[in-house]
Amino acid sequence: MTVKAPAVLSRHVLHLLWNALRLPVFVFLEILQPVVAFVLGALALLGVLMAFFFKLSGAPHFPFWLMIGTSVALGTCLVGYNAVLRFLAR
Repeated sequence: MTVKAPAVLSRHVLHLLWNALRLPVFVFLEILQPVVAFVLGALALLGVLMAFFFKLSGAPHFPFWLMIGTSVALGTCLVGYNAVLRFLAR
């Protein structure tokens, strides 16, 4: 079975459109990567440190697990950001 010419042409056009969209987004996200990594990493670390500080200091009604969960979520966002960069780099 042979592939017809319009199917091949449409596949090449879609590939060209994908690259036209992918490359500018990738370049923009790659430029922002050091800032995003610093901010998300710093907020995650600060959240964990502050959670343990307030837990050990005995602050009443402090949402310890909420702070830990938020810090883990920030770290997960950083992992997701790097996954998006790897996907767009292909």
